[in-house]
Amino acid sequence: MKEFVSERAKTTHLKERIHVIWYCIPMDQYHRSVLAAEERFFSECDTGSVPVILVFTKCDALLIRGMAALGPEEEKLSRDERIVIGWQNAERMLKVNPAWESVQKMMYPPNAYVELRELHKSNEGCKLLLKRTVGALDEEALQMLLVTTQHTNMMLCIEFAFRR
Repeated sequence: MKEFVSERAKTTHLKERIHVIWYCIPMDQYHRSVLAAEERFFSECDTGSVPVILVFTKCDALLIRGMAALGPEEEKLSRDERIVIGWQNAERMLKVNPAWESVQKMMYPPNAYVELRELHKSNEGCKLLLKRTVGALDEEALQMLLVTTQHTNMMLCIEFAFRR
């Protein structure tokens, strides 16, 4: 893995080059410790100029825990208000997540992180992932390429939808 990342990070062929790494950690097992593969990656894999974004997936599972942490006075609130507070509790849990705390202290910590949640409702999680990705890229040309590509894809989707 280290050799693959190192070679692809340094290649001059744009098609073969790695521009960003999205390292995914599922949150449905919130209290699990860092796996050996994760520890090796963040301790031994120097990605050079390639930014690493830690992507917490399945964050919806934290809402259940956040809702379970509601106090008796919060139980009297409306369902929507309880969900808002549940997400606030879930965000606090994520900030003290053992996996996040561990990888931050390793030799090659991620450049950024993003929490993917409620993806069934909209593409807000994807927008945040793209925003963090653009922000993590060092090269302005790559940032512009990503933004342009995403804009073009959206326009193609709209055009295709109208054709149907």
